[in-house]
Amino acid sequence: MKKWLSKAALALLGLVCALVICAVFYAAMVYQIPGEDGAQAQQEGGLLALADAEMTQEQTQTVSFGGKTCTAVVRRYVFSDGRQAEAITAQPAAYMERIAQEGWTPQLITGFVLAGMDAVYALRGEECLLAARQGDRVYMLRAQAGEQQAYALGAGAYLDEISWPSVR
Repeated sequence: MKKWLSKAALALLGLVCALVICAVFYAAMVYQIPGEDGAQAQQEGGLLALADAEMTQEQTQTVSFGGKTCTAVVRRYVFSDGRQAEAITAQPAAYMERIAQEGWTPQLITGFVLAGMDAVYALRGEECLLAARQGDRVYMLRAQAGEQQAYALGAGAYLDEISWPSVR
C-alpha cells in the first residue's frame, strides 16, 4: 500500500510540475516585455505575411478578448500544393487569449520563430498555431501542418511594410 501511495504521490507531483511549467510558459508569451533590439524595432507596424504563397483574402475583424475590443487583420493564403494558412495581426495583446479560449494546447517545444520573433507553438487537432507578441501587437499563423512544416512557415513569414491600421 505504501509503495502504491508513493507512486501516486510522485505521479501527482509530476503532473503538477508539468501544469505549472505550461502556465508559466503561456504567461511568459502573453505578458512578455517587448525586446529592444534593432531588428524588432524595424518590424513595428507591419502586417504578418507569408512567403511562397498567394494571398486570397484579407479582412479586418473586431472581436472581444479579455474584456478588450481587439482589431485583427486576417490574411488567408494558398500554397502551390493546395495547403491553406491564415496570417493574423491583431491588437491589443489581449487577443492572445484566443489561444486558451479556442482550445489550443501550447507545446513545450522551443525554437519556433514567426517573422523573426520568438513564437509559441500550439496544437488543436490537426491544426497548428504559431503565436508571437511584440509590444501590444500579436502575430499568429494558423495552418494544417506538422511540426517541421510549421517551423518552415514561421521562418519564412515576414512583416509587410503596410502600417497599422492602413489595410486594403
